[in-house]
Amino acid sequence: MPNNPSNSIQKVVALCSVVWLALANAVGLWLAMLLIWPRLGDLLSPLTYGRWVPLHMDWQLYGWCSLPLLGLLLMRFFEEDCEAEVLTVSALGFWSIGLLAGGVTWLSGQATGKPFLNWTGWGGAFFIAAQVAVWSLLAIAFFRSWRRWATGGQRSRKWIAIVLKTGILLSLLGVPLALFILSNPTIYPPVNPDSGGATGHSLLASTLCLVFLMGLLPGPLLRLRWKKGRRKGLLLAFWIAFAGSVFLYASIGHGNASNEEWDQVLGLGSLLIWPVFVALLWQSYEWSSESKLWKRSFFFWWALLAIDGWGIFLPMFLDTLKFTNALVAHSHLAMAGAVTAFNMLILLEMGSAKSVREILGQPRAAWAWNLSCLAFVAVLTLQGWREGNQPGALFDFDKLTETAYIARLLAGGAMFGISAYWVWQSATVFAKKVAIEALDDAFATRRKAFSAEVGGIEITNRTADGADYRCRINFEKP
Repeated sequence: MPNNPSNSIQKVVALCSVVWLALANAVGLWLAMLLIWPRLGDLLSPLTYGRWVPLHMDWQLYGWCSLPLLGLLLMRFFEEDCEAEVLTVSALGFWSIGLLAGGVTWLSGQATGKPFLNWTGWGGAFFIAAQVAVWSLLAIAFFRSWRRWATGGQRSRKWIAIVLKTGILLSLLGVPLALFILSNPTIYPPVNPDSGGATGHSLLASTLCLVFLMGLLPGPLLRLRWKKGRRKGLLLAFWIAFAGSVFLYASIGHGNASNEEWDQVLGLGSLLIWPVFVALLWQSYEWSSESKLWKRSFFFWWALLAIDGWGIFLPMFLDTLKFTNALVAHSHLAMAGAVTAFNMLILLEMGSAKSVREILGQPRAAWAWNLSCLAFVAVLTLQGWREGNQPGALFDFDKLTETAYIARLLAGGAMFGISAYWVWQSATVFAKKVAIEALDDAFATRRKAFSAEVGGIEITNRTADGADYRCRINFEKP
């Protein structure tokens, strides 16, 4: 049976994604241990806590949080190429080398101090080079497909794909340069001097970009089927509401805007409608049975994220919770909760590989991850409220704080264990696939050699009455 390129891409992307999830989780687990037992840091001196933090944060963002989306992009460019799997492995290999180079750079003490923009020194150069290499592979696959389209049928429809992919390639060409410029501390400071931090309009803008992606995910990106009997008017209503949110963003104040201004509170509060809108839209598509639990998890986490984000933005709460573990809980609510569920949906639906769906769609592992994440978020949120009302609870590190940090360590350890389980299962499937292909190649080579030397075989069968029946099988010469 011929190999399905989409399924091959899906398997490679799933394996690489969960590997980086496990690596980033391992660093996070080490950081949680250092918060409880700081003396452990002496074992790896001079690799201090501050040097490990960029690995945890940036490997999560550019590794686990980015690779499923990158894999979906690779799928759309490589799926019709005869070397789809080789191109995918090469692209993800370049990306991973860039992440590893960044990690070595950060551990050596080179960092910009800007969250998620620590691409400096030779590690930054490696990662930017990796992005250029990935772009080059996309361009190679595009030009190959363009030649096929130019001589094939249905040219009117395929020219639309050509235009879209050309636009994507042109827009991605500026990403490495933009990352290089923004990573410079003198170009874009770590703290916004105009506002002192995030504002309602900036949070609204970034979230609307994600809403736009959510609107495109099931149909144009994952190519799921629209359910029979569902009205197409829901799709139109979604994009009309999105246009309204964009208009609202353009109408509220920008720049140095305080969270005490009503338009900032209203603008950020408008995001509360979007978990409902996206849920209604996504329910109109046919999802696989393995993704149902992760889809429900995503809406739970995203609804909780919208409520929590708007709540702690209000002045009466932000003044208490800023600079506490409540904001750490909020970031894990977003990344370990909502983004993880979102990425699992991409990995499960980007192809139809049975092994990927059996591993990542397994209910017990999914439930274990989500419950561990919920415990992690709940513990740090409660600890954040204690710190806001009793600053000594953190700086004096009392017994309740120590208990909270140990509970955090246990929850983080559980999430690391689950991610390691996904890596083990995915790697086992991939190793079996490689072994089977190697055996197939070996047997194919042996058959050719046997055919060339012998040319055929003769089978003789003697019956009970002594008669001989001969059958000769001739092999075709290679």
